[in-house]
Amino acid sequence: MAKRLRAGDVIPEFRFDTPYHPQQSFYELLEGDKPVFLVFLRNFGHPLTRNYIMEYIKSAGSLRSARLVCVVQTRPQTISRAIPEGAMPYELMCDAEGVLYRFFAVPSEKSRMKCFSLKAMKIINEAKKQGFRPQAGEAWQLPLTLLVGPAGRVLLAHYGATLTDLPEDCAAMEELAADLLPALPAEWLAAAPVADSFSAAFGAAAATPAEPAPAAPEEPAPAAPQADDETFETGFDTPLEAFDAPEPGGTQELDAPTEALAAPASPAAPAAPAVQPEAPKAPAVDFAALGFGAGN
Repeated sequence: MAKRLRAGDVIPEFRFDTPYHPQQSFYELLEGDKPVFLVFLRNFGHPLTRNYIMEYIKSAGSLRSARLVCVVQTRPQTISRAIPEGAMPYELMCDAEGVLYRFFAVPSEKSRMKCFSLKAMKIINEAKKQGFRPQAGEAWQLPLTLLVGPAGRVLLAHYGATLTDLPEDCAAMEELAADLLPALPAEWLAAAPVADSFSAAFGAAAATPAEPAPAAPEEPAPAAPQADDETFETGFDTPLEAFDAPEPGGTQELDAPTEALAAPASPAAPAAPAVQPEAPKAPAVDFAALGFGAGN
């Protein structure tokens, strides 16, 4: 049964395919001292997916408090032909059949005004110049951002309201994780009881996902911290329709107190030139070989 995830839920164990290794354990992926961001995108050939894949590559060194896995609706062999193993600074999870998307009730939207943002329009329009042609009447797949701890514990779940309502880069993920993790209940970051598996063979799953077997009753999970709800009250992005609404009233303080301007500050000593860390090299992703809309 499709179910929207919430903070405190436990995702059942399942197996998935990467572009290079089949039947990987989800719970083994979560082992370690850092939680995992799961970012659900479209297929690997979609221009929006390409944009975020590359932004996450360029900023991968900024993510220190968590790890990243991007979920794409593309078959493993399609990606492995274009990207050599080890070239990506984070992992890809292949869900060409959309099993996880349906199981976690990731929505789609047909109204462009409801799901498009200014950023989405810019990305799509640029892709059209390069040959991208969206299908008439196509439902636009919305994103899902999860932060998952040991043994499948959901630490954060954000269902995107627009096509670009997800972290813009790894620096945004790091800022979010650094603020959120210290406020979470300690038991959420410890190993949770193993939940029943809902898919013994994720890579070869049927079109309709299997339901998880009922688990033994558990103690109610602590309520998610209020800060988490406040963080995602408006999401990462704004639908186009929101720009039609008048801005809330109010004034801003534009003038500084005169006493703060009376004495000029002493000139600071020249700072030593900052050492710029070397940015990770982008992998040789052959998008031309994939073509737009490559989903299998």
